Formats: sequence, structure tokens, C-alpha cells
Amino acid sequence: MKNELNIRCVMSKDTLPVTGAEQAVYALVDIRAASSGRTGIMPANFGLVLDRSGSMDGEKMDNLKESVGYVVDHLNDSDLVSVTVFDDQVETLIPNQPLKDREEVKARLGSVIPRGGTQISDGLKAGLAEAGKGFSRNRVNRILLLTDGQTWDDEAACLALADEAGKEGIAITSIGIGEDWNEKLLLQLAERSHGNSHWIENPIAILDAFRQEVDGMQSVAAVNLKITTRMSPGVKPVKVYTTMPMISDISTKAVSGQNIIADLGTLDGRHGQTMLIEARAPSRKAGNFRLGQVEVTYDVPSRGIKGQSVRADLFVTFTDDATAAAKVNGEVMNFVEKVSAFKLQTRALTEIEAGNIAAATQTLQSAATVLMSMGEDELAEAAEREILSLKKTGVLTAAGTKKLEYGTRKLTQEMTKAMRS
Repeated sequence: MKNELNIRCVMSKDTLPVTGAEQAVYALVDIRAASSGRTGIMPANFGLVLDRSGSMDGEKMDNLKESVGYVVDHLNDSDLVSVTVFDDQVETLIPNQPLKDREEVKARLGSVIPRGGTQISDGLKAGLAEAGKGFSRNRVNRILLLTDGQTWDDEAACLALADEAGKEGIAITSIGIGEDWNEKLLLQLAERSHGNSHWIENPIAILDAFRQEVDGMQSVAAVNLKITTRMSPGVKPVKVYTTMPMISDISTKAVSGQNIIADLGTLDGRHGQTMLIEARAPSRKAGNFRLGQVEVTYDVPSRGIKGQSVRADLFVTFTDDATAAAKVNGEVMNFVEKVSAFKLQTRALTEIEAGNIAAATQTLQSAATVLMSMGEDELAEAAEREILSLKKTGVLTAAGTKKLEYGTRKLTQEMTKAMRS
């Protein structure tokens, strides 16, 4: 049987020096559909969970209504849709149902009037309940959550719902508008459910985010994606990062002894998925050495494919030739560099939360230097501005935090697109 997916494994160094000691090595695992493009092979079960609190009034709500109109116009008749709106109360505008009367969906949302405060967990719970009614392994099951405000003391409930959604196979895409919302919460909602997350500075960009979600759902090539990497004796996995649709550190959940096991959700047929594995190779004599084997299992329900798997080996060669051992793979090291910028930014935020302002300032300066060296001038300048804020006030600005959080997490997007062009 022809595999629906392909794996490409590339090492940071194909040749390692014989040193008599452990040494670091990186592996880039690139997973993609065997045939690229808009596959459109699975119908969607799409739940919209939308903030209608008072702060959404005006341009935000106008653009939101236009964007929902785009969604219903571009989904297929076989798709299921539900619309839940929330403030400090919840209303199900459109119960989960086939998308037949598009004008009804637009009309019901058109009548929404912003009001009240923000209680995300109640809205998310109701939205997930609606999506659950239409849940099927033969569909792309997804929630799009949009908000512009801080939720009221229910972050733990929100995260529990995201964990539940991830286990059930319902990905949450979280979207925050403006500056007054908790980026850490929205990013965790996405990561825990194998979804995506967006920061929208200007309400006019809501449509772009919604368009990306529709395009992504209509390009799913496989579901229930799971990766297992079995390392050879003596090889130690250290860190694991997913890099699409955004950089995420999944090490805590994925690394288990000498193995790496992770659920990756769905595979976008256009962009695929990439992972970066950091490992420690043991001391070896000169010769070829298999670090481990990567196995990816997946389902394509519409084609009756369940539990199909593809495998690829991670090989290096140990050598006494110093010139050969000095060569590195530029593609892999480019990913390593971008993940390093993300790690520095994350570490700076952790230091700030712990009250270590001096350490945070130093770490953020390192991040700015790395970003500048990569040609990411806008992000580097944002980091420099936040360094000044730290020195003056001891805190980062709301906008600056979001820019760095989302900017460093999405550094690999253009790279991954280029890999597939």
C-alpha cells in the first residue's frame, strides 16, 4: 500500500567527531502528505465560540460578523457548524447542524449586541458540548475561540476543557484581539488541544485568521497523527519541539526514558508538520551508528485507512576526520537558531514571573541579539523596547509581551512554507 505520508529526517551533523564523550546532536523530522495542496478529503465539524462582551463593540464586532460570513460562505454543505456567543452569560446561536441555511447563521450573528463581561470557560464548555454532538473520527473536529478580554478567575477550568478537547480529538484555535487578554492562557489552550493560536492587533485582521482556519480544515491530509521515536541504547533524548503551526516545547509530555511519544493532532496537507529533537549521542568508535528510528502513525478515515505507519532512521557517522566532523546542515541549524530565540524569550518571561528582573533583562538582551543576527529586525527592536520597560518599571508592556510571545513562536512558519515550495 502506498503511504499517504512521507517522513524526511535530517541531522544537524551527518558526521560526528570521535571524542570519547557525549555530544549534542539535533534531528529535524519533516512530516508531509505524499501529495501536496488542498486535499479537501474530510468534512468539518466546526464550532465557533465568540466573545460578545461590551469591549467587542464597534469595529471588532463589525469585523467579526463579516469574518463569520466568510466562514459560512466557504464551508461545504456536508460540514457541520455551531455558533456559541458568550460574555458573562452564554447563548447558543446555532446548535450543531449541517450547514444548509447560510443566511440564517449570518442573520443570527448579525443580531448580536455586545454586552457584559468575559467568562471564557462557560463559553468554551458550551461550544465544546455543541461540537461533541457532531463529533466523528471521519471529520476534522475544531473549535475557534475568539476573545478580546481577560477571563474571570476561571483559567484552570479553561485549561481542563482544553485537555479534555485534546484527548477527544477536538483542536482549539484561540484568537486574541488587542492587548487586554491573557496570552499565556490562550497559547496553552491551543497547545494542549493540538490547535493553533493568533494575536490580532487590528480588528481588520480577524478575516485573515478565519480564512487561515478554513483553508487549514479543508487541507487536512491525515488525523490522529502520533510520533514515536525509539532511541538506540546510550542515546539520550533531551528536548522535543514542534515547529508548526507554531514552536512549542513538548518535552515534558513527549520524552519518556529513551523514547519520544507525542500526539500531533491533524496534518495540514499544504504545510505538514516539523519537529526538532535534541539528543545526546554517546561516545563511539569511528563508523556508522543508528541513533534511533522515527515512526509516525495516522488515519485517513475517508479512505478507510486506520493505523497506517511510516518509518525513518536517524543515522550519523563517527569519524576521526576533523574537517568532515566540522560540517553542519544549514537547514537544521536554521531551525535550531529560531527555536533558541523562542527559548530565550520564554526563559525571560519565566524570570520575570519569579521576580528576577536582572536575569530577565540579560536573557531578553540575548534574545534580541539572536533575533538581530537572524535578520528579524522588527522582533529584535520589540525586545529592545521591552528591555527598556523592564529597566524602568520592572514589567513588560502588554503589547510587547504578545509581540514577542507570538513572534518567536512563529519564526519557523516562512521557513516551513519554503521547504514545501
